Amino acid sequence: MKNRDTYDVIGDVHGHLDHLIRMIEILGYDREGKTYSHPDGRKMIFVGDLINRGPDSLGVLRFVRGLHENGNAHVCLGNHEFRLIQQSVAQPTLPSSELKPFVGWLRSLPLFLEMTTFRVVHAAWHFSSINVLRGILASEDRFIIHTLEKDNALSLATKRVLTGIKVRLPEKPVVRDRFGIPRSKGHVKWWENLRDKPLDDCLFPPMKPSLMDAVPSPEDLKPLEAYGVKEKVVFIGHYCLPMQIPKINNNVVCVDGCVSYDEKLWAYRFSGETVLSAQNLIFCES
Repeated sequence: MKNRDTYDVIGDVHGHLDHLIRMIEILGYDREGKTYSHPDGRKMIFVGDLINRGPDSLGVLRFVRGLHENGNAHVCLGNHEFRLIQQSVAQPTLPSSELKPFVGWLRSLPLFLEMTTFRVVHAAWHFSSINVLRGILASEDRFIIHTLEKDNALSLATKRVLTGIKVRLPEKPVVRDRFGIPRSKGHVKWWENLRDKPLDDCLFPPMKPSLMDAVPSPEDLKPLEAYGVKEKVVFIGHYCLPMQIPKINNNVVCVDGCVSYDEKLWAYRFSGETVLSAQNLIFCES
């Protein structure tokens, strides 16, 4: 019997249509008119952040919507799409009127996916947040309005699943991300128990200089809920990982390799396996 959970999980595209088309051709999809399908029945899954930064967000939206509407892809919302949805509700006009025709489709997309053997979410599978958001749709104006407010259950849950969990960083020395930008907060490995671990072992991705002598405050770690190694495989994007940082951490796979900076789009070819392999990670350049 053929495994039904055969999917190609594609990382943050960020408006890079040429990379995306090259990727799906490498993955073995064949063009059929205006869409692509796989001869073995595989489907694509997008972890979100289709738009912004790259040269052709409209082209990516048009292309992925076609794949979705033809049944060849599932799509999760990323924080960039969600921000566009928030703007469409909060403001009478969008910053880019060209994006308006896509908002209705984006609002039909889920914040996360739970399949038979795996899960997909843009930044963090945070169990209590997932439970708050389960059954809620981005098409509901009331929900979107709540997410624009601070510190209510819906806004906090949405922020955690779409942007992850951050901790405060020391004021001195100045901590910089991979682009040299000074940061006061950093993303952490939300799937681990980080209590008493040095910041160098907590940050995802790492920052500079080394922070082996500092630990996150217990207050900052309170939101963390460890993701057990016996849980389903979960695919995420969002973290703009450099090439040298492992994308597989036990049962957590990050497929975001920062296409706008490193010019490489990443994907994982998943066939229902419980033991993940770096051999199934694929990257392409346009």
